[in-house]
Amino acid sequence: MKKRYAIFFTILGLSTFAFGQVHKGFQWISPDHSLFKIDINSGILSQDTPNKPKTELGKIQDWESIKSELPGDFGVNAFYQADSILITIPGTGQIFSLDLANLKLNRLDQTFFRGYNFNASQFFRKDTLFSIGGDGFWLKHSIITYYNPQTSEWAFYKFQKDNKHPSKNKFSGYSKEQDAFFSSFLEVDENLKNNKVPFRIYSFKNDSWEEKGFLSAHIINIAKNNYRTIWTGKYLFLIFDTNDSKYYIVEPFENVLYEHKSTNDQFYLNNSELYFQNGKIFSRSMASTGKIDKIYFDSLSVDSLVKQSSIIGPVYGYNDFSNRNIVIALGTLLVLTGSFLYYRKRTKLKMEDYTLTEVELLVVKKFIYQPIGIKITSIELNNLLEISTKTYDNQRQIRYRIIGAINQKLRKDLDSKDLIFRSSNIEDKRMMDYYINPEIKAKDLEKLIKSLNL
Repeated sequence: MKKRYAIFFTILGLSTFAFGQVHKGFQWISPDHSLFKIDINSGILSQDTPNKPKTELGKIQDWESIKSELPGDFGVNAFYQADSILITIPGTGQIFSLDLANLKLNRLDQTFFRGYNFNASQFFRKDTLFSIGGDGFWLKHSIITYYNPQTSEWAFYKFQKDNKHPSKNKFSGYSKEQDAFFSSFLEVDENLKNNKVPFRIYSFKNDSWEEKGFLSAHIINIAKNNYRTIWTGKYLFLIFDTNDSKYYIVEPFENVLYEHKSTNDQFYLNNSELYFQNGKIFSRSMASTGKIDKIYFDSLSVDSLVKQSSIIGPVYGYNDFSNRNIVIALGTLLVLTGSFLYYRKRTKLKMEDYTLTEVELLVVKKFIYQPIGIKITSIELNNLLEISTKTYDNQRQIRYRIIGAINQKLRKDLDSKDLIFRSSNIEDKRMMDYYINPEIKAKDLEKLIKSLNL
């Protein structure tokens, strides 16, 4: 029987279909609208439910040990399932299972390679937890990974067409109905100066990204001020932090942009925690009544808000008509020029993204000529990479990065299969053993040897 998940967040958006966006601190909102919070210093778990007194449930077991693994500044995603709560910390790869009855927070993953996907979009798709995009190590990207419970690690997800534009949780979301993920990097940066922010959709059915054009001028202007977003699974609400009475509603897959004028000043206050649940957007904030603080709690129907809104144009398109004509003309010329097509076809196979480095070639050669059935230990791989003198964590990170890059680059030659697998060492579970994917046939390895000139 398949497990059903729900994800809940404050400040940004969420839905009962396992997707959402990160909020700050070790806190989340449950299906009954309770705000749960773990105090970082004490480890005390509290529950704050509308119209009920705030209660302290107790201290999380082994909190000091858990606390030592937490980053300095972070947010969490909370996924509810039938018998437990899964909590993830984007940017770290950490996944916890929370047992509320026993106040126990169990670490599920074995992640050591961290820091590359802060502000990533995380969601469940067919009982699998995905993470797309984010930033870290001075890079912004749209890398797609998924959590593999069998290895307790995150793995790269296959795709046929790459996305050269970064993705972030603020302007993105997964649609279960479309089985697709949309994304635009709508931040105040160099892109906005040119008013050209690409809009892209990743189709899980086709395993590829598709560029749809550029965000409209209406949406570009939003990023000139602070704004919040709420993703409902179908609509993306863009809320201004300027006490403006209007906000935008984006239907990304139908390419429709709505404008809504609010008559409820209390609902969208800057300190309000806004989130989506069961067809409604909820607003939660603290209101001072003099001697005591009272929780303001209200909700609005998403369908009603959309019906009350006005369509003001498309979400994206080729807003520079003259440039578009130039592109079309050039495209026609390229189609008619057979020699250029031949050159492009020849050079496309040698794109830098798919070219193995000298170190990666060395590793591939080691595995391909390894006797059948014999695995390569972490120590042997460390010696091959000449990283034995580095710290344990650095060794893990380097091995993870190199093996991941090899598998990613060679999938096109191996029918979308990973070349190298890994498993825990029988004698020491902390160490890993590496080996050739048993699903890869000998003839495919022979072709690979020829193509790589090994």
